[in-house]
Amino acid sequence: MTYLLSCRLPNRHQSLQPLAMARGLLATGERLLRRFARSRMQRRSGLCLLMVVMAVCSVAEAARLDDELLVRDTTHQMPDLRVLAAGNPRKVAFFELMIPLVVAQNQRLSEQRDWLQAMRRRAGEAGRDYSEREQERLNALCEQAQQRCSVSAADIGIPWDDLLASIDTLPLDMVMVQAIEESGWGTSGHARNANNLFGMRCFTSGCGTGRAGREYQRFESLEAGLAAYYQNLNANPRYARMRQLRARLRNAGERVRAEDLIPMLGAYSTRGEAYFATLNELLRWNRGLIRTVRERLAANGVLS
Repeated sequence: MTYLLSCRLPNRHQSLQPLAMARGLLATGERLLRRFARSRMQRRSGLCLLMVVMAVCSVAEAARLDDELLVRDTTHQMPDLRVLAAGNPRKVAFFELMIPLVVAQNQRLSEQRDWLQAMRRRAGEAGRDYSEREQERLNALCEQAQQRCSVSAADIGIPWDDLLASIDTLPLDMVMVQAIEESGWGTSGHARNANNLFGMRCFTSGCGTGRAGREYQRFESLEAGLAAYYQNLNANPRYARMRQLRARLRNAGERVRAEDLIPMLGAYSTRGEAYFATLNELLRWNRGLIRTVRERLAANGVLS
C-alpha cells in the first residue's frame, strides 16, 4: 500500500486517464479488502485490483516528464484567515497553508539544479550528444533564468555559473517572513482576492486588483503567485547581488540563511533599512514556530 500512495502522477501535459483509472480501481479494491472476512474470492479480487493499480501507477511514472514534480489534483486559493483569532491560531493556519507550497517549490528547483549539474558534467565530454529533448529543456531553463544560451546539435554555449545562480532555492523562513509582511498574515485584500501574498504590483489599468495606478497582480492560485515571486528574485536583474551571494555561499559549502539574503532585497521596498529591520524582527519572533510547524507537517507526511 505504501508503494501505491507514493506513486507519482502524470504531469499537466499528459493524459490523466491512468490516474482516474487508478483511483477507481483503488477504491474498489479497498472496499473488497474491508470485507475480506466474508469471502476468500473477494479478498483475492481486491488484491488483484491493487496489483492493477500498481501497474497503472508504473505507467504514469514512466510517462512523467523528468523535470516535473508530483502534480496535485487541486491548486490552493487563499482562505479568509480573518475568521481566526490573531496570534497563534492565525499564525499556525498561515504556516500550515504556505510551508508545503514553499517546500514543493524549493524541491522543484533542487531537481532542476541536479539535472543542470548532470548536463554540465556531460558538456565537457559529449555535450553535442544532448538529445533533442535535453536541448529543449536546457533552452527552456535558460529562458526561465533570463540567461542567453545557445543550445543546438552543433553548438553548446551555456553560461553555467550564471544559470545555476538563477536556478536555485530560497530559505523557507525568508519566504515566509516576506509573505507575512507583504500580506499581513494573508489577510490583505490582494492576498485574499488575488492570491498575491508578496505585494507584487502591476502598472497598467485593469491589470490586477486595487485602485488604478497601484494595482496588485492577480494570480489564479497561491502556487502561481509563489512561482512569480521566485521568478522575480531568481531572474530580475535588480536581485543579481542576492543571487551572486547565494551562489558564493553555495559554492563554499555554506548554508544559505535568510539573514544573509534579506539585506540583498533593497529593490523590493522603498523603506530601505527599515524594511530589513522589519523582516529580521519577524524572523526572530517566528522562526521557532515555522520550524515547529514544518517538523510536524513532515512527520505527518504532508511535505513532499
